[in-house]
Amino acid sequence: MVAYLDSSVLLRYVLLGEVTLKHVQDFPRLVSCELLEIECRRVLFRCHLERELDDEGLIEAVRRLDEVIDSMDLLELGTAVKRRAMEAFPIHIKTLDALHLASALYLRNNQEPDTGNPSENITVFSHDRSFNLCARALGFRTALL
Repeated sequence: MVAYLDSSVLLRYVLLGEVTLKHVQDFPRLVSCELLEIECRRVLFRCHLERELDDEGLIEAVRRLDEVIDSMDLLELGTAVKRRAMEAFPIHIKTLDALHLASALYLRNNQEPDTGNPSENITVFSHDRSFNLCARALGFRTALL
């Protein structure tokens, strides 16, 4: 079983201490694409610049982020993923969400053949309604958060 995370789930944990991530960490494998780290670090530094996080808050948020990132597999945004993200999706989604879902599709299509139905082995976690609707339309299980 694989949990694919978008940035909204990780950011709520890192910034707010939200416990949803604890449920995700019950999965044997946590996966996202390298975009997750880029998005999360940019949000943390923006929050610091806008004084939503003080110096200590930034240090703690970065520590939490690093801890989770170190426990995950981050997929590269390779050519195949970027090409798929440029194509149509069944539900309108934003560009960064398209990159995440293209990464999840890449993961599904490149799993070991003995893992049963690949779509059933990946649960996509996001707080974004459109993202979740699109993921379901693509055949993924979702955790509407």
